[in-house]
Amino acid sequence: MLQDILTSLFGESYIWQDIVIAVVSMLFGFILLPQLREVWHGKTTLNVYTAGLTTIGLFILAVTFTTMGYWISFTADVFSGIIWLLLFILSVRNKRDRSKK
Repeated sequence: MLQDILTSLFGESYIWQDIVIAVVSMLFGFILLPQLREVWHGKTTLNVYTAGLTTIGLFILAVTFTTMGYWISFTADVFSGIIWLLLFILSVRNKRDRSKK
């Protein structure tokens, strides 16, 4: 039933899947903005392995989405990947600064 509704709205293309993936990816990026602010101000750090591997994974997904023609999802994953990259870089900086003290 859901498939019939989506097909009637978008036709036989997979644009609806691109939109769903992009919305979820963008939400994941926006959810991290408060965390990014705290890391930016040096109040906290993230596990650098988690941040680094998540960054790599998101950029791999972005490249994969380009091969599928999912340009909206590509853009959303690049956005989330940049947020994770900033979290990684700033966490490394904060850990380095704390170790100097």
